[in-house]
Amino acid sequence: MDPSQFTSESLLASTFRDDYALEHEKLESLYSKAKRHQWNAELDVDWGRFEPDAFVLDPEADFLSRLVCVQELPEAERKRLYRAANLFLISQVLHGEQAALMTCGQLVNAVPDMDGKFAAASQVIDEARHVEVFARYLQCHGKRFPMDPDLRSIVQQLLSETDWEAKCVGMQVILESIALSFFRLGEEMAVEPVLQQFIGRVHEDEARHVAYGVLTLEDRIPELAEATRERLENWAYDAIARIGGRAGKPAFSSQLQALAETGIDLGTFLPKLLAELAHPEKLDLSGLRDPMAQTVLPNLLRIGLVPERLVPGYLAQGWRIDLDARSVDDIHTFADETRAVRAELREQGIDFADPKQVSGASL
Repeated sequence: MDPSQFTSESLLASTFRDDYALEHEKLESLYSKAKRHQWNAELDVDWGRFEPDAFVLDPEADFLSRLVCVQELPEAERKRLYRAANLFLISQVLHGEQAALMTCGQLVNAVPDMDGKFAAASQVIDEARHVEVFARYLQCHGKRFPMDPDLRSIVQQLLSETDWEAKCVGMQVILESIALSFFRLGEEMAVEPVLQQFIGRVHEDEARHVAYGVLTLEDRIPELAEATRERLENWAYDAIARIGGRAGKPAFSSQLQALAETGIDLGTFLPKLLAELAHPEKLDLSGLRDPMAQTVLPNLLRIGLVPERLVPGYLAQGWRIDLDARSVDDIHTFADETRAVRAELREQGIDFADPKQVSGASL
């Protein structure tokens, strides 16, 4: 099997509309804005300004710079570490953009209304441009990391889904919301001149994509049958548990493989790194913005996919959710509330990474 590619099969229903009126004012406005804000990754980016020796992102704003084991490294090794970590992250963004390109191509067929088809179609060209610009950028660096297994499993499930609502939840509301947070931070942290040129444009595109998902689903979710809605609630919970890395299993663990290319003595460095990460209560997390609390969970609340039955599970992962206020607080995994609910779930033999088990908890 070729490790550079995989296939995903899906029996997807396509809906043709012999009705060309656009009836959703906000989606029509989104489509109009998308047409006005197109840009060309080949011509609108001055690729000649690339600086191979520049930092990709500002290391002073990078979480890695707060770790003692990183601070102890010689300057040259720290720079190689930052570069590997940044390029690993951008590689996963690139793979995610291809997944978005393919998913939105499916949505053009599957969504039932013409407004949704137009919005999804405009996103297809956006995602093609994003794949192009990030692929070109990584080519400048001469390095691209493979898709992480956690991301791959989510994408495979997403592409094989038969319901367009599940595709829209997984891509627009979850993966695109995470990407939106990264691009927002990228605008602030980008140091390398070429990245500085296009990251803001990608951020603007991504904001439209998330808006499309929210606008499409906030009216649709309440109309779904209870069993269908419960399935989507569980789908969202499972994806967050895998991506967030707070449900007992570290997320995107293949990023540790990126360290092997830095020349750092991993035999000495890795035990120190893992020991620090094992005690988040001792880490300096001040000022860091969590994409789950900032964008993903608020959007899931808005469209109605955070049920009361899963609130304890989210709390066990460090997110305190107030359903009445539709608010999310990131209290992390070391808060007393988080530890207490984890202890209760553990006593009941419940794996809080599993939404079905969390639903059966007695709290």
